[in-house]
Amino acid sequence: MAVSKEMEYVYADVLVIGGGQAALRAAIAAREAGASVAMASKGRIGSGGSSVISDGVHSAIFTDGDSPENFFEDIMRGGRWINDPDLVRIFTVECTSRVQELAEKFGVNLHFERQVATPGHSFPRRVYAGEGNGRSVTQALREYARSIGIHFYEQTWVIDLLQEERVNGAVGLHGDEWIAFFAGSTILASGGIGGLYANSDNPNDVTGEGIGMAWRHGAALRDMEFVQFYPYRLVYPRNLDLYTKIFAKGAKMFNEKGERFMEGYPKKELETRDVLCYEMYRQRKIFLDISAVKKEDLAADSHRLYQLLEKGYNGELLLAPVEHYSIGGIQVDGYGRTGVEGFYACGECTGGLHGANRLGGGALTEALVFGARAGWAAAQESLPMQRRKRGNVCYQMFFNVRDLLSEEAKAALAQLRKRVQEIMWNRAGIERTLSGLRTAVGDLRALTEALDEGEFPEIQGVGKQVAEDMIRASWLVCHSASLREESRGAHRLAECPTEREEFVGNFVIRGESCSFIPVSTNGMEENEKIENGQKQRIDKKIGTGKTDQVRER
Repeated sequence: MAVSKEMEYVYADVLVIGGGQAALRAAIAAREAGASVAMASKGRIGSGGSSVISDGVHSAIFTDGDSPENFFEDIMRGGRWINDPDLVRIFTVECTSRVQELAEKFGVNLHFERQVATPGHSFPRRVYAGEGNGRSVTQALREYARSIGIHFYEQTWVIDLLQEERVNGAVGLHGDEWIAFFAGSTILASGGIGGLYANSDNPNDVTGEGIGMAWRHGAALRDMEFVQFYPYRLVYPRNLDLYTKIFAKGAKMFNEKGERFMEGYPKKELETRDVLCYEMYRQRKIFLDISAVKKEDLAADSHRLYQLLEKGYNGELLLAPVEHYSIGGIQVDGYGRTGVEGFYACGECTGGLHGANRLGGGALTEALVFGARAGWAAAQESLPMQRRKRGNVCYQMFFNVRDLLSEEAKAALAQLRKRVQEIMWNRAGIERTLSGLRTAVGDLRALTEALDEGEFPEIQGVGKQVAEDMIRASWLVCHSASLREESRGAHRLAECPTEREEFVGNFVIRGESCSFIPVSTNGMEENEKIENGQKQRIDKKIGTGKTDQVRER
């Protein structure tokens, strides 16, 4: 095996893979628990991933009459009752203190939407961070993380986990050199699969190979069939997301016939995302009408659209739904444990909290709540690492870096990815058919076979492993979807347009086997090593159980 340059070795109590909000919050929690922490990210930490380009929206309890119990019911109802109730309870109890922490601990300004309840929420719970963009949070977390001694390894593409009896780190490319991280605990916070769809508002680097890598190392995947599409996306004359609340202040959608196609729904354009996206999908064109929105509301609630119009544009405004969020993912417990020793996960790469459909404001809040929990538990359960010699790292991925970094390899991987994107958008998009999903499963298997048979000669060695992880993440979605013969939440099946009682449960894939677990027996068993008393001490230490309302500063 050829390694192009001398390998770099890094030792830490906790390794965090990722650079977005979940990764940063996990790293901070682990460091504050006393662990030495290394973060490895494809790009600049705090400047990559979906959380950075988001609108910075979180959910918290700050309205009179609201409570964790009310929020719990909303999330379960939105997820069509197949959520992991333990995760939902944790989320609804801890969300408020974690959001408040953004202001009190990290210095982020918070703005509260007190008038409009986000679709699916029975009370106003929307909290905007900073200037209404995710970077306001991630940059504040980045600065804090640096100040407490977390070590950053940026421009570092993690290729694989290191695993013996337990996961003990990872290996990847740091620039054009190999780097090995040895860690007592490893946390994956690499995001979802948005970049595997032809039309998505996710960053280009969110390509799902972290999920494929986790599957390959024994992690179970749940609810992978549920992929959320975002309805409030302007696609002409510019691509940008719109804030939901302009539709509560007069904005409407019309089709090419001039019909307000959401007229028959009680909440009109403020129905939950799954319902609205499906109705949008059925139209040929969707036009945005903002004639009834006051200028000052538009400026405050959708500033980028306001700026576009202020520059003189007065033509058509076209909307279209795009892939937005991976609802399913790695199965975890309330502390991010995956069931694979030494391996934790948090953020969009995980599944269970949202069930069949995520409510607005849930993703970034999930990153805070479960990032903190995973980081704390990973630090507490980390094992001391012995320094290892180069000879101990003997994995098949150590080929020439040209397998990933040459122009030929990059072009071939881009071509392969484009084929995956077309399969996913056409076969596993907003409306699906059983025949289409089964065809997609076969097409994705065929792509893997094509790699083995040399159809992509430029994709060799470690490049082939990355490609297979990307294909595998797509296959997990299509395979799960092909087994769910009903429509539930974000999964819309043309042949079965309604929910079916026999599918009130979760599809869980581990290896090549897939199990259906009814909700009555759903959920991971708690780690037997953590006794009840210790769990209570953990809860007290990381600040769970707080139900205080968010206070404005």
